[in-house]
Amino acid sequence: MQKRYLLPIAALGLAASASAFAQTPEWRMPWSDNFWGYFGASAGESKFRGNCSSLFDCDQKDSAWRVHGGGNFNNLVGLEVGYTDFGRMRSFGGDTDARAANVSLTAGLPLGERFAIFGKLGTVYSRTDVSASPTTFVSTGEKSGWGSTWGAGATYAFTRNLQVRVDWDRHRLDFTNGERDVDLLSAGLQFRF
Repeated sequence: MQKRYLLPIAALGLAASASAFAQTPEWRMPWSDNFWGYFGASAGESKFRGNCSSLFDCDQKDSAWRVHGGGNFNNLVGLEVGYTDFGRMRSFGGDTDARAANVSLTAGLPLGERFAIFGKLGTVYSRTDVSASPTTFVSTGEKSGWGSTWGAGATYAFTRNLQVRVDWDRHRLDFTNGERDVDLLSAGLQFRF
């Protein structure tokens, strides 16, 4: 999908959730009795998006894991924080490790008693580390910085407190040679309290 279509689609989704939100007057704050939060962990596959050189080994996918926690202010709107280890990518004769912490606003829609879908939009602070042999002329070193993140997912509740969760996320991270996107597809368990 081209990037020019993402903004209108995101705006349409937020407008739809805002109209549904207007029909839900009950707010739950963390200090109130009816607030509910969650935490969870998941694992999956990361994909470092970018070009590879045919002269060197190239492996842009790796195993990744993440932990997250958050809360819902009502049935539609929430806030989530998380930490992700994207694993290692090999490209242009160098190795790249990437990790990030994120804060995201979530907008969801319950579909029946047990199933829900949601979207996420937020900011991410990443740290990347590129190492390579000097003969490859790869820009090496560590880089930290702020970027953006967005994604979508779904949950299915086995019980009132235990859910299975599937996420797809795109993170815009800082690397020594500029910003690049890293995608993550993950699945795991989430505990509601």
